[in-house]
Amino acid sequence: MMADPETSNARLYLSEDCKLVRWEFCMQDLRSNAGRFKFDPCVLGSRGFTSGCHRWDVEIHREGVWAIGVVKESVPRDRWLVLKPSEGVWALYHNRNRYEALTSSDDTPLTLRSVPKRIRICLDYEEGRVVFFDAESKERIFAFLSASFEGERVFPWFMVTGEAQLKLLP
Repeated sequence: MMADPETSNARLYLSEDCKLVRWEFCMQDLRSNAGRFKFDPCVLGSRGFTSGCHRWDVEIHREGVWAIGVVKESVPRDRWLVLKPSEGVWALYHNRNRYEALTSSDDTPLTLRSVPKRIRICLDYEEGRVVFFDAESKERIFAFLSASFEGERVFPWFMVTGEAQLKLLP
């Protein structure tokens, strides 16, 4: 799994191999394109899906604010995102030792037995499932069981601010 530099917000810095994502206060001077997130500190994975089962791991480095999951290709890039399934975002969010699933009405607070250092995201396109696991303990963190992708391509999605860094693994 790699991040797509063409979609990366100007405050996100990607490693040369596009596998490490970090946030910086200073914006980069990146060429403008319709696929780039202009406001939210987000980046998409390099590959989207319209069928099948897929999984990838994300290593969490340092403390900070981050969110990971999947989004529809059509999510707006030129305005602030609404982080809800009804808007095409299925994600897990972390801020100050709080974990939440970004669900439709109110966000769902999560109580985890241990702090995951590596999270596995499993996507089953046909079944409309997005499931998050602690990749080391195999414990399920949260599952969206009735995601409606409506035939649209979905992409791995990553948001980072503060000190956090996300390392994308195959």
